[in-house]
Amino acid sequence: MNLLKLAVAFCLMAGSLMFSQSAFGQSEEDKLKTHLYEFAKAYENLPQTKNKQSVLKYFDPGATSNIFVFNIRGKSGVQNGTVDGFSAFMDNLLRSNELSLKYTIVDVNSIEVVENIATAVYKVDYEIKAEDGIWVKGDETVTMAFEKKQGSWKIVHYTYIQREDEKLKGTCACRLFTEDGGDKTQIVSKTTIPAGKSYSTKYDNFELRTVDGNWMIKVNNSIYKRLKTGPLVKVEEDGERELGIPENQRQAVYLVIEKDLYSENCARLVTKKK
Repeated sequence: MNLLKLAVAFCLMAGSLMFSQSAFGQSEEDKLKTHLYEFAKAYENLPQTKNKQSVLKYFDPGATSNIFVFNIRGKSGVQNGTVDGFSAFMDNLLRSNELSLKYTIVDVNSIEVVENIATAVYKVDYEIKAEDGIWVKGDETVTMAFEKKQGSWKIVHYTYIQREDEKLKGTCACRLFTEDGGDKTQIVSKTTIPAGKSYSTKYDNFELRTVDGNWMIKVNNSIYKRLKTGPLVKVEEDGERELGIPENQRQAVYLVIEKDLYSENCARLVTKKK
């Protein structure tokens, strides 16, 4: 066979193989990879669809999980869970106002299929934003185990390692130190707030007085007062802005911290005792 006939035979064979692959469709690995990207997109679109079932349909009802989280404070935590826990987590996300969720697969390290069992390892960049809620981003390394049931791949177990890279809004922690001085009370607050790549600690000096039955609070050249009717307000040039209704002076200080001083950083405030 001369070179020309050999080349023609090779082209015909290659074309036959391409036709055969097209006729038989994708490999199981390719199908599972497509399945994986569809799951990721359904999860990312959750704030728009408001449809948990569009995500849960990828899971077996008995699916389990292992979660390891490493936050920007350098602390870690491990949690074992089920698909019910994931469903509850999605409920929390959907309760947040103006939720924005990014969940982008940046690399699929491996996909292996053996008959009706499969595994996948991939890496994700994520970001969660919510008005009056958390604002955090980072990356995850995820391992998923699948089982093919009734012709469809279902997630039966997943493990992910989550590393926070940046947090601009989340849980703040606060501790108060009080010094009574007759008609004037001095309170120093120590507040830990998320600040991007790490947490920062802020100290503020509060001066509290009681004037005509109202609590007057001064901090950082700002004035607040609790009216006799109950609400705590900030005194501003164009009027008064209500922050909430405290039961005591310590709660009034916590309200100032959470609702005004560090409202851009604190989705919620955890208070600590001395």
